[in-house]
Amino acid sequence: MNKEDVCLILAGGPETGSPFLPLPEYAYAICADSGLQLADRLGIKPDWVLGDFDSLGEVPKHLPHMIAPVEKDDTDTMLAVRCALEKGYRDIRIYGAFGGRLDHTFANFQVLEFICQHEGTGMLCGVHDCAYMLKSGGVLHLPKRNNTTLSLFSWSEQCEDVCIRGVHYPLEQGILKRSFPLGVSNEITAEQAEIICGKGLLLVICSSL
Repeated sequence: MNKEDVCLILAGGPETGSPFLPLPEYAYAICADSGLQLADRLGIKPDWVLGDFDSLGEVPKHLPHMIAPVEKDDTDTMLAVRCALEKGYRDIRIYGAFGGRLDHTFANFQVLEFICQHEGTGMLCGVHDCAYMLKSGGVLHLPKRNNTTLSLFSWSEQCEDVCIRGVHYPLEQGILKRSFPLGVSNEITAEQAEIICGKGLLLVICSSL
């Protein structure tokens, strides 16, 4: 992996444990406002820091930074994603994405959709959870982890031709609907699970027990 391949975004989620997944090596690192505190805790030197800095409480003048207005349409995380996309990154991994306010968490799921719409692949990572979004034709492989559940949700009105393989409850060419939580709490039983979304937007969440 080269630094040109992956963009790591550090958001301001308040969780204090170790991340659910290891940090990518050699990634270009952007801190969104108080995500700088997470970077400090994880020993990461950011390449860029941006936001309105209302959460951090100060402007990090010792680092490359951009100050955004407090009153804006984008959340600081969305602002960081736009920056990553403008720099050409399409593999975007957001850490510190959970554990705080529910509206912020929901907004981060919308950020995943935004990344999909811009021909990228996104991931949200916290201490206990990790989330991905697949668009039509998308394929995702996830390794087996002990004491971890795998849940699938239709983010669009419905997802069609959904396949889930290597799990306790497999599915072939299935339909998931946004109005019914059919795909909750599965378990990866093989060395890795394969998840395919034929049509729609599929939200995939791994959670530790």
